[in-house]
Amino acid sequence: MTKIRSAVLTVALFVGAVLGAQLGFGGGIPNIPSTPQFSEPSQIIGTLNSFINQLNGNPLGSGGYAAQPGGIVSVGSFCSPAAGGSPQTCNGSRGSVAFTGITIAATDTLQTHVINDTAITTTSACTAQWNTTFTAGSAVVVATVVPTAGVLTVISTNTAATTNAVTTGTLAFNCFN
Repeated sequence: MTKIRSAVLTVALFVGAVLGAQLGFGGGIPNIPSTPQFSEPSQIIGTLNSFINQLNGNPLGSGGYAAQPGGIVSVGSFCSPAAGGSPQTCNGSRGSVAFTGITIAATDTLQTHVINDTAITTTSACTAQWNTTFTAGSAVVVATVVPTAGVLTVISTNTAATTNAVTTGTLAFNCFN
């Protein structure tokens, strides 16, 4: 019973410290001092302190991450240009791009959409998906995502027999370098 109480108390203190730091009560979680009790302190201390700064919500420049609305940690720059035809310019590692002129009609019809993006490289690992409700019975999906230097090429297809009549859609993408 004593072990259970100790475990509950430990968890409560940790959660209280994290929530207190996020809500502005107290000083937050203290940094871990660089002492000989840690193996390879030059490697692990900086990592742990960055993580603690992230939990505390400290801004960039103080070893933490930029504070985001809702406490979400930033995973790169986001772009969302005005709607337009392909190619679109959207310079960010992730984004939401509204394309006009979508002509993906019936089964196995393909259409290529191009995003010019300075954050994309040939070694980027990218995903993309349509965030649009297309014509009922159609199935417009991303078939291929190809990153090259400064360009993300997305080929989409309609995998259903029903013709898609929606001509404007929003494509979301996310790339890691």
